[in-house]
Amino acid sequence: MGTTLSGTVRDKTLAVIPSASLTLDGSRTEVSGPEGQFRFLCVADGLHQLSATAPGFGKRELPVTAPHIRDVLLVLQLATVVTQLQVNNDAGYAGSATSSGSGQTISGSGIQSLADDPDDLLRELQQLASGGNQARVTIAVDGFRGASALPPKSSIAYIEINPDQFSAEYDAPPLTGGRVEVYTKPGQKTYHGALFTTNGSPWENARDPFSTSKAAIGKQLYGFELTGPVRKTGSDFAVTLEHRIMNNFAVVDAVTLNSSGDVVSTVANVSTPQSLWLGTARLDWQLGTKNTFIASYSANVNHLQNVGVGGTSLAETGYDSGQYEHMFRLSDVTTASAHFMHEARLSLRWDGQTDTPDSTAPQLQVAGTFTGGGATIGPQRLRELNIEADDDAILTTKKHTLKFGTQMMVYDERQQLTTNFNGTYTFGGGTAPVLDSNGSPISGQTQTITGVEQYRRALLGLAGGTPTAFSNVAGSPEVDFTQIQDALYIQDVWSPGHALHIAYGLRYFLENDPVVLSAITPRLGLLWSPDKNNRWTLHAHAGMFTGSFDEATDAEVRREDGVARLTSTIYNPVYGNPFAGATPINSLRRFSPRIAIDTNWMTENIGGTCTLGHGWNLSADYHFGRLWNAARSVNINSPLNDVPTGPRPGTPNWNVLQVQNSGQGLSNVTLVKIEQDTLKHIQLFFGGMRVKLVDDTGDSTFFTPQSSLTDAGEFAQSTGNPVWNLFGNGTFTFPSDIEFSGNFNASRDARYNITTGFDNNGDGDFNDRPQFALPGDPSAIATRYGLLVPTGGTGVFPRNKGVLPWTFYLDTNLQHSFTLTRDKKAAHQQTLTLNLRSSNVLNHLNVTQVGGVLASPLFGLPFSADNGRRVEGGLRYSF
Repeated sequence: MGTTLSGTVRDKTLAVIPSASLTLDGSRTEVSGPEGQFRFLCVADGLHQLSATAPGFGKRELPVTAPHIRDVLLVLQLATVVTQLQVNNDAGYAGSATSSGSGQTISGSGIQSLADDPDDLLRELQQLASGGNQARVTIAVDGFRGASALPPKSSIAYIEINPDQFSAEYDAPPLTGGRVEVYTKPGQKTYHGALFTTNGSPWENARDPFSTSKAAIGKQLYGFELTGPVRKTGSDFAVTLEHRIMNNFAVVDAVTLNSSGDVVSTVANVSTPQSLWLGTARLDWQLGTKNTFIASYSANVNHLQNVGVGGTSLAETGYDSGQYEHMFRLSDVTTASAHFMHEARLSLRWDGQTDTPDSTAPQLQVAGTFTGGGATIGPQRLRELNIEADDDAILTTKKHTLKFGTQMMVYDERQQLTTNFNGTYTFGGGTAPVLDSNGSPISGQTQTITGVEQYRRALLGLAGGTPTAFSNVAGSPEVDFTQIQDALYIQDVWSPGHALHIAYGLRYFLENDPVVLSAITPRLGLLWSPDKNNRWTLHAHAGMFTGSFDEATDAEVRREDGVARLTSTIYNPVYGNPFAGATPINSLRRFSPRIAIDTNWMTENIGGTCTLGHGWNLSADYHFGRLWNAARSVNINSPLNDVPTGPRPGTPNWNVLQVQNSGQGLSNVTLVKIEQDTLKHIQLFFGGMRVKLVDDTGDSTFFTPQSSLTDAGEFAQSTGNPVWNLFGNGTFTFPSDIEFSGNFNASRDARYNITTGFDNNGDGDFNDRPQFALPGDPSAIATRYGLLVPTGGTGVFPRNKGVLPWTFYLDTNLQHSFTLTRDKKAAHQQTLTLNLRSSNVLNHLNVTQVGGVLASPLFGLPFSADNGRRVEGGLRYSF
């Protein structure tokens, strides 16, 4: 007696591998069929060892347990030199001469443990991939380099987190943003499908942080998947479709004025509903024994309401956003021989966004208290055609695996950028007359007032109520251009013997707008196993990396060109009639004539992995790097006497924000993790990371230092990057096939900047930081950083001194599958799966924003956070 163990053998592109040799427990053998399928009958319950080999591919070994409720997916790599540290069909990673210890592969039940909701799934993957700013994580699908939206979870076969990023194939260094490679499921040789739904009702969910009442938060998701053959052999299809309806709410937590002009706390729930459609279709066609053609289409259509509302942004600042992404992709994989494989890929992506603000009134930015009025984004309209053409080839010999190729991207942009066409009033506070009980100024007496007091005086027509500034953009909103990027790379892995593997490569990048022709970066990696049993694996890497100026950067520079669109700032304007008798200060952006590349990174890494036995693996890595030539913006025509209308080096009354290669930085990262996935009922992965990334760039091309004359205080921990990171996941299988899984991520010491709301040096940027108070200054403000004043003090207050509190996310899933099919030999069992999933199950307060404007009512206080606990139940019928 026993059960059937079945599965499919595929390569990394998920093309099937026929005639692969499979061995179970070193004795029983099978050969995969023409569709890559295999089956072992009468397999005893318990843990087994399965291995597979095929001509031109490396051997793959993994532990499996029987009974196994799902087909086993065996993915073989070309005959590259790889030491398998631990892999199985559910989770794992491989050590190679280009891997740096931060990667893992998720498939099978590992994917099932992830969130169904696209937003929660994206957050979980960003947390797994990120050693710093989660917003910089790149999502790539089916081997294409370009970032794209996540496909439906039901269509995902496996996910690679931070692949071998020291390989010349990749452009970004490890742990400065991270990369997620998603591979979708191919079709199967028999018809198979599923219907599924999830529901989260208001009674299941916790009240959101900072909300005084529980909102009617709910979510429904419906979908199906279907796969099967197009012809009897050699061709199959797979389709998925999902629809999500989310009734969500944003929490406004601001300080405003009531009808009497009194300062009041304003807390409100604002509905932010979403409606999302996700769909994919894929066709795999075997053109011969050595050639596979893959065509796929995916669509992501989303409608969101009241975007931008929450925290100190009032409901009136929201806008509706219609977003879409359509992708048509073609791949052709040719295995010419056991030693040579060629792959060509072409992607056409149409994406766009249409935004409609709730109000077109000028925006009101009252420093540190609230943002009201209309949305600055305006009636924006974005359209993009992205063409990606990749061509890769792999040549293997006895001791070498050589991979080389080209990666070309073309962005055709048609954008209507209406940002700040409605104008913005800034109330930053400052020096104002002292008022008596009747609101009249007291002669000879002044005081420093907050932005909200300044706004109150403006509404009541009192002295000191003149806005700090008014800014707007006028002209044509049309920004159209085409940007072309290309990268050429070559990478070799050499195995000279004695368990030593050496990887070396070279990458060259160029683009047309701005023109970059000098980005050549070498890479080197070493992997060595000092013991015969490969219990210890040591690696070291070094490499140079360059960034690129993406299409969004190019669009922003063009938007503020000073010709087709004129950006103006008026200081101390008349409220309601800002241009009356005013002298506008105009601004423009441009690239430095000596602009080279976006960033230069020199990164090194040392680390290793130890197999502890009984399925436990321990790994540790240390990264250190040097950043130079980083892009940032500097006002090269700021006033010489700190007065906006004062003398300047160049044209009077113009701010010239030049994008230049003047940024620098340093990084050191320590990573430790441990894994266990061979036990029958328990699989675990957890680790910790310390990321110290300091720079003077603000992690943005358009960051400007406090002063154009000095970088004092600018070198600081990078914005939004937590220093301490803890992460992990676990899957526990209980009797009766009840499965519990959890994913957690915790972080600490993410930084934010502390400012005054002023523009003391007249450079057009309201990012001035406080100063340390002089002894005896009666206006000094006591803070955790010492006695501070907005102006008139001494010393340089460092950037990013603010520290966000700990965040802790724990997402869980409890599920049970019922087998409905009586025939245990059926190719696809009919099953009914019930699950109960929760995000932020502990309902931890995960603060995202803290008041950073000195002397404002919210200074030092948290006012925005991620959602509270969300619970949803799911039902899935598979056939």
